[in-house]
Amino acid sequence: MRRGFTLIELLVVIAIISILASILFPVFARARSKARGTACASNIRQLALAIRMYAEDADGLLPLWSLVGGSPTGGAPSGHPYTWDEQALAYYRNKNILYCPENPFGDRLRSYALPRYASGIEMGRFPGPAATVVLFEKGEYEFGAWDDATGENVYQSHTAKGQPGYSEVPFHAEGKNFAFIDGHVKWYNKGAGPFAAAHRTGAEPGSCEVAGEAPAGDWPPAA
Repeated sequence: MRRGFTLIELLVVIAIISILASILFPVFARARSKARGTACASNIRQLALAIRMYAEDADGLLPLWSLVGGSPTGGAPSGHPYTWDEQALAYYRNKNILYCPENPFGDRLRSYALPRYASGIEMGRFPGPAATVVLFEKGEYEFGAWDDATGENVYQSHTAKGQPGYSEVPFHAEGKNFAFIDGHVKWYNKGAGPFAAAHRTGAEPGSCEVAGEAPAGDWPPAA
């Protein structure tokens, strides 16, 4: 005589499977997020290297965040902006590295910005290159777009609209990747990192708007 499962046995098996799934799914999700964060770190590292190579061929000058200038809060100007990602394109070529796989606005949007305090600056002028940011995560527009090609402070996580903080736009476990002038890349959690402190009296923490001018946007001092 063939013997099948009883209803109780079937329910017990389903319950066990559900418990195991509830335990394992978060683990898989964290592993996937970590892998995406690692891919993002690789992207931003390659872009920082491309910017350094651009500077080597441009008498040591970093690319401008936009050749037409202007303020991102005042609306895009007329004409082709020719932003930093276009200027350095010949040095990285693969546009896919502009896209962070965890960009909450879309994984085919430019996900990085060049701080205004590094725009067009000679590399040798930075007093603390290991602490001075050249790229950080921010972006909800396409390659070559003038909007949010630059950044003024750390709170502009992935948008130029309203400057939300980390908790409002979660990504990479509520942290972000930063690339520095000296070429290294590091992830920092919210409330920490290169823009969390003010380097001069009267400076606003996180400001990276005005190149080399205290108190706003002053570069980090030498270690």
